[in-house]
Amino acid sequence: MLTPRFKLSQDDNHVYINVHAPYTNLGDTEIDVEGENFLFVSSPYFLRLRLPGKIVDNDRSKGSYICDSGDFNLSFDKQNPGEHFENLDMITSLLAPRDIPDLNPNLVEELEDSEITIDLDPESDHDGGSKHSYGFANKITTEFSNIGNEFPQIFELRVPEDVSIDERQPLRIKHENDKFSSDHYLADYYDTELLEPYLMENIMSNSQNTNTEADFSDDEVGILKELPNKNFLLTTLEYKEVLNGLVDILYGYCYDKRTTLNESTVESSWTINKLSSTLSWFCVFKDVRQVLIACYRRALIYPIFRNFYLCNRVKNDLVKLFRRGKKSVIKAMIEIHQMFNTSNDARYILNQLYIKDYLVFLQKCGSEEFDELCNNIANIEISKNDLGLELLELEQAAEMVQQEEISIMQNEMAVQMASMTLLPGLQKHEQLCFDDDSDNDSDSSSDSSDSSYDSSDELDSDDDSS
Repeated sequence: MLTPRFKLSQDDNHVYINVHAPYTNLGDTEIDVEGENFLFVSSPYFLRLRLPGKIVDNDRSKGSYICDSGDFNLSFDKQNPGEHFENLDMITSLLAPRDIPDLNPNLVEELEDSEITIDLDPESDHDGGSKHSYGFANKITTEFSNIGNEFPQIFELRVPEDVSIDERQPLRIKHENDKFSSDHYLADYYDTELLEPYLMENIMSNSQNTNTEADFSDDEVGILKELPNKNFLLTTLEYKEVLNGLVDILYGYCYDKRTTLNESTVESSWTINKLSSTLSWFCVFKDVRQVLIACYRRALIYPIFRNFYLCNRVKNDLVKLFRRGKKSVIKAMIEIHQMFNTSNDARYILNQLYIKDYLVFLQKCGSEEFDELCNNIANIEISKNDLGLELLELEQAAEMVQQEEISIMQNEMAVQMASMTLLPGLQKHEQLCFDDDSDNDSDSSSDSSDSSYDSSDELDSDDDSS
């Protein structure tokens, strides 16, 4: 059976359900409402929803079918008029969920308005030293054996099942240090004209995710409805690591948006994959500062533009993305999902390992989670010394070399000026001037003599006449 595309909306007293089910047989259609449960069956479609509140099927209920579009438009009264149903646009979370295992109620905490369960048993938090799992919340252990060697273009850590979680960070840092190019970094450090278009303050303002009220598009709904709705049982540590991993992935997304001027390219999936330690190394992070340091480092080592101030701009973009709220974050993750699915390098595997679960998880998160992440990121200042790449020392050495080169050039120019044989040229010039003057004087004297002679004649003539 197929899950049809659907949308829900509401006013104070009603819930409106639109089900897109073209080419169905109206005679076989069954619609049933019971409390918060809604059922739609019309071969080949099957849809079962669990709503945030209760609705009733009564004489005021309405329904219609539009043949041209294949849409069922249904209207039901709320059992409690005036009640506001939260998260009606979170498509996946409305699908009938899987049950979670029975747990000691004293050891779990159900997050408000969500289906994420936090295990409060301190013994359940792993210490990382003996765990070799990976994927979303480190829940994968044996499903993808030898995955790093199968996809070497995606994963820098080849055998995560043989490397513990705690061992991955130092291995990643060592690998990055070997890859760091001081020449490339300094070229981007000095070439400010090249990077100027990408350092503009509001470059992300035209992103499709700026409108926090925009509904999910049909394509986005199509992806969300295919995701399996499920509950998450996480330890407090795992829950924090999942949120930190979200920051890690979305930093790469924001970097791509800024450096492509919001026009993602065929290389965008590579950029997001490469800048994320979560996706490249199966790393997990204990705090947001550690995440940002890793993101800055990779942004200065792998992509085409490697500039510290660009990294700061990307961090600001990340803050803005979280401030726009849950829907904008989900839209960004859907876009990443689509990039990975269409990547030529089989990055769909990243959707299986991380992105699909993130899309379900995010729909169940409360808005306060994004507010907290946003504030944490905004309040953290990353310095060049934090990155462990000796950037300040590198820049100082480059400045010294540059000053030495300028000094050498100035000295060479001075020597050249001093060694130039200007005197013979000046003498020749003076001789030419003298010759010209002699001719002029000769002509002048001749003219003067002639003039005197003529004048004398004239005077003599005058005298004679007198």
